[in-house]
Amino acid sequence: MTFPALSLGGTDASRRAALKQLAFTCGLVLSSGSLSALAASLAAPTDFSRRQKTLLDSAQLKLLQTLGEIIIPATDTPGASAAGVHHFIDHFMVYCASKQEQQQLLTTLARLETAAQSEFSKAFLSLAHPQQLQLLNAMEQAQQGFSQSDRRGLKQLKSLVAFGYYTSEPGATKELAYLAIPGGYKGNFKLKAIGRAWAQNF
Repeated sequence: MTFPALSLGGTDASRRAALKQLAFTCGLVLSSGSLSALAASLAAPTDFSRRQKTLLDSAQLKLLQTLGEIIIPATDTPGASAAGVHHFIDHFMVYCASKQEQQQLLTTLARLETAAQSEFSKAFLSLAHPQQLQLLNAMEQAQQGFSQSDRRGLKQLKSLVAFGYYTSEPGATKELAYLAIPGGYKGNFKLKAIGRAWAQNF
């Protein structure tokens, strides 16, 4: 998915459609190092005292919240902000990501702030929505001073937002169709309610 879908000509619905496709593959977009770190963190938590850990300060978290809402905005279903994706990413990056991936996220946020100041003499959060999209589109295309490294950082950010959203309760149950499996157990049915007995394959 590229940010031209987020241009002024694009719609929230078109962004959602593109991100639904991304959701099916976002597990492959995240690095194998992240998945290994996730498995390791389940076996041996990095913080045995269970104290809350964060990677981002309040300003970075607010920026991440805004970026998440640009990537997956609220429509007839909640967006990334309402799903708390920014908090999920903050937690995920502390417990499951490598130091390199943590630094890449921090660098991406810093690059957007630097570009906003350079281009518009304002903080990214103070920009009008079209100006924010202009910077994101430029980063996506590695243009206007953005590098291929910046582009990879934005790809990482979009993957994290999609992963966090579509594994959240609002994303999984309101944006996507959800069927609880195995669901509740009902062991007493009248035959006429189901029409025939179930076959079993042993």
